[in-house]
Amino acid sequence: MITKFKYLSLLAIWLFTACDDDVDPRFVLPTDADLSDAFYVHINLNDRSDDTFKVEMYVDGLSQDNDILQFAATVPGTYDISNAGRFVQNLRVFDEEGNKITATAISTNQWKIADPTSAFKIIYEVSETFDTQVLEYPIYAMAGTSIENDHVLLNTPMVIGYPEGLKERDYFVSLGYPKSWSLGTALPVYEEGVFRATDFDHLADSPILLGNLSSTSTEVGGADINIHVYSASGAITAANVLADVNQILLDAEAFLEVLPTDQYDFLYHFGDRNAGALEHSKSSVYVLRDRDYTVNFGRAIKSISAHEFFHVVTPLNIHSEIIADFNFAVPTPSQHLWLYEGVTEWASDFMQYRNGSMDLPTLLSEISTKVSIDSQFDPSFSLQQIGSEAYTSKGGGEFGNIYNRGAFVISLLDIRLLELSNGTKGMREVVLELIDTFGPDQAFSEADFFETIVDMTYPEIETFINDYIKGTEALPIASYYEKIGIDYNPTNFSFAQIIDPTANQAALFKVWSKNL
Repeated sequence: MITKFKYLSLLAIWLFTACDDDVDPRFVLPTDADLSDAFYVHINLNDRSDDTFKVEMYVDGLSQDNDILQFAATVPGTYDISNAGRFVQNLRVFDEEGNKITATAISTNQWKIADPTSAFKIIYEVSETFDTQVLEYPIYAMAGTSIENDHVLLNTPMVIGYPEGLKERDYFVSLGYPKSWSLGTALPVYEEGVFRATDFDHLADSPILLGNLSSTSTEVGGADINIHVYSASGAITAANVLADVNQILLDAEAFLEVLPTDQYDFLYHFGDRNAGALEHSKSSVYVLRDRDYTVNFGRAIKSISAHEFFHVVTPLNIHSEIIADFNFAVPTPSQHLWLYEGVTEWASDFMQYRNGSMDLPTLLSEISTKVSIDSQFDPSFSLQQIGSEAYTSKGGGEFGNIYNRGAFVISLLDIRLLELSNGTKGMREVVLELIDTFGPDQAFSEADFFETIVDMTYPEIETFINDYIKGTEALPIASYYEKIGIDYNPTNFSFAQIIDPTANQAALFKVWSKNL
């Protein structure tokens, strides 16, 4: 109790001296603040000088086992090296009386605290990733940070660390930022001006977008949907994006029967780069080039948003122990990237097609593009290898193909399942069964998951997995698509519906085209 009240008094003084007329003074310290089981972090976004985040982290109850302050070597969803510690500067540690405690950088992402039992406040700056040049391992913009006069993009694991062994503690986070700004995040509000994450994984899973934003909200399938848009020119608003996002949510609801989340935040950053997007459990971040919101651009937004939103299924509801207990300190690959990205990309197209918001020619064009792009990658590098070697130079070079070969291999698996089940069970139905079997709180076995899939389906699927997911046999594109009355031309990777299909082809095409 003594530590608690000392903390309240000290931080209250710090809080009120930090506020001025240009600062939004919404931060109110939680009345039950207790550092014995939580960390408190304040990030000063009012001082945006030197393109750095100014961070204060309050800790207590550390032992010698917690003498390492760890920053992320990798973050979920990127399958790449992040090394967040290389952006950290001028890290200092103090006790409650303000005496400095020695802290030494012992590796790129680790600082050793000489006397962790006395540590109370950790202060440091973090360079933004957008404008910081690095010699290796560039940071994907959608996983990075930007701090400018009119906005901030904050991917939390690139700014905040954790004492080793205490990743499971709660995090309370306050942000100092201009009164005129607004904010978007899926991170729950604990008290006014304070956000709470239940552990470091939750914190890292919760990006924040602040600044001169436009925002709007809607409800789909009982889920509260929030859209937040930063547009450098002001040309794009949340209202522009809403119609396209609303449609893919309706498509997802039809595909999944029930949306597996009660809240979701879309964070769009439209600026000077076209980087892509990154999924999170209850939100996603998009870093795209600012431009007029044309019909074609809206289609692109719809496509990329469909992919990111479907990640609420995998890996949120279907994942192995590697994802469930993510290792931020040591990059740990998964052989099931085909599931996390391949199934997701397949579903993002098919949920639109089967709900009538994408026509057949567009779907076949999407598949054709994926087959064409796959032809430019190494055919001897399997989908399993792309996952298990994602952090290597070779695997990294092949990584982008998971969205191409991964997706259309799943389309072949879908056809095979429909064939074996006489049209009663396809890949969608397997996904729904996996959600029911596992869900967000139960991980599947990384080692045994292929066997799980076979047990849930048919013995013949083991051969399919061995040949086309684990192995690199030539893909039976023409023969499989012929089963549903679609002709494939390998010379130009094109697909076309057969004019006079057989009765069997027509029957299988019918079930292939709908949610069973």
